[in-house]
Amino acid sequence: MTPTNFQRVAAMNIAFGNPKGDPSNIDIDRIRKQCMNLPDELGELMIALGADASLVKAAITNLKWVASKATGEVDLDGVRVALCDIHVFDYGTHHLMGIDADADMRAVVDGVMTRFIKDEADKEATVAAHAAKGVTEVYFEGSFPTMVMKSAIDQPDAPAGKFLKSASYREPVFAPLP
Repeated sequence: MTPTNFQRVAAMNIAFGNPKGDPSNIDIDRIRKQCMNLPDELGELMIALGADASLVKAAITNLKWVASKATGEVDLDGVRVALCDIHVFDYGTHHLMGIDADADMRAVVDGVMTRFIKDEADKEATVAAHAAKGVTEVYFEGSFPTMVMKSAIDQPDAPAGKFLKSASYREPVFAPLP
């Protein structure tokens, strides 16, 4: 049986070190932090649709600032509805384009999973690739095929703790349009 998009993303989160939450004890701070990525993705979409990048970036900054001030009571049903509504509009947009959203999700998740170091040869190539860019102080977490290399200190384009993509990383490959 083919895993659902949710199951694939859940497995990806586990590989990234994000364990499954406990629905009887939801960590609201963790949820808020995760949702702070949504404005960036929406901004990426708006820029891809032709919006002015500087205006979009300013809007993202403002929205994230407002969201960071959240202290009110959390409506978990409202959170669930809003997250599902985001999926409805995302899938609806794929529908309007005539493109299979499930296939696109497979391509994106497959691409994200190439960020991990899969074996010893990939590890050596990843160390060399980042060293060539001046990133030499690194450490590793996890094990093959989902090993992560991170910057140990602040370095060029690699602040301390940053996840560094493997040398075998590749962008998503979508089915060609007719």
